[in-house]
Amino acid sequence: MLRRVACNIVQSRGIKHTVNIKWVRPEYVPAYKPEKSGDLEGMPPIPESALGIDYALTEEIKEHLFSCLFIFSVAWLTAQIRYLQDTMDKFPRNSKMKQLVQERIDRRKKLLKFLRQYDYKKFEWLLEKLNIEYKAHPESHHKLSRKESLRKLTEMHCEDIRKKKLDDYRNLLESQQGPYLKQKLEALTFIRSEQIDLQMPVTVTEQDIKKVEQMLAEWTIKDQMKQQAQKRKKIIAIDLN
Repeated sequence: MLRRVACNIVQSRGIKHTVNIKWVRPEYVPAYKPEKSGDLEGMPPIPESALGIDYALTEEIKEHLFSCLFIFSVAWLTAQIRYLQDTMDKFPRNSKMKQLVQERIDRRKKLLKFLRQYDYKKFEWLLEKLNIEYKAHPESHHKLSRKESLRKLTEMHCEDIRKKKLDDYRNLLESQQGPYLKQKLEALTFIRSEQIDLQMPVTVTEQDIKKVEQMLAEWTIKDQMKQQAQKRKKIIAIDLN
């Protein structure tokens, strides 16, 4: 048992040295940042003339008062979130303020989720007016780890190697297809002419020969296009260097 575990450890250590893969942890983005909260703009400056304005309810709002309460709540929370975000840029180490902005972001997500289910048109209108994106809570939380990331990177690396080898083998077979078709065309033409000269039953028809000629012509066109593409790549590489 101990020998088996030791062998596995040695093999795993050897793989890490042979596969040249470097894992870099993604940059941490706090929850109060606009990238996570969904706010696409900061708190706009409020002119003094705009303070104290009386807001009147329209007939449409009176008819849909329930959804309008959600709209007002979301707008009020958005104003608080953006104010706290601007303040967090000045005091990034304030843990109390981080907690406050996170609580408001979570409350706004719940309200937006309900409004999205209840009245989707007003939901879209609200996102457009407030210039925010709806970032729903993930269904499952997955913790990022170095081990799992290295495993995925290794699988991608192996898949790239496998694909490259298959592409190389495919190109090799395609390059050999032209000479093979030429030999086949010459052989069929010779067999047919010999059978006719010797007055033997003709097993090779003209359709068989034309079919091979058509395949050879198609291969020639593809090969010319491939060579032109390779020449262009070489020219571009030379210009870049």
